[in-house]
Amino acid sequence: MSPTESVEPISRTIQMVAGQCFNIHLIAGSVVHVEHGRIAVTAAPRWLAGGVSQAAHALCAGGVLVIDAAGWTCLSAQGQAQFRIIEPAQRPAWWRLIKLRLGRSGSLLGNSRPPDTKAAEPSVPHATSQ
Repeated sequence: MSPTESVEPISRTIQMVAGQCFNIHLIAGSVVHVEHGRIAVTAAPRWLAGGVSQAAHALCAGGVLVIDAAGWTCLSAQGQAQFRIIEPAQRPAWWRLIKLRLGRSGSLLGNSRPPDTKAAEPSVPHATSQ
């Protein structure tokens, strides 16, 4: 394993003043822990019933939020606040390479694709091709 690969969670502490916003890309499983003050957390946008939806959470001192989906998250202070972001440990690069190579072939459990049944069917003309 190279020295640049992390096997421990990454933690950072952020201090903000009232009205300040902080946008950060968080991965699923990241934890936001408010040490003091109040912050509003607006989760990454998601598709819901044909429209975009964003979950909003208000956290007080001692509050904890686990991010359930990766994406850009907005953290805004409602007064002076300090919070900690803890991101889960990244898997080693060799794991990502194995998953990339074997996952597409269906050799890894849970990553198999259904058989392509349309490949053997002959092409038919469509209204747009005439």
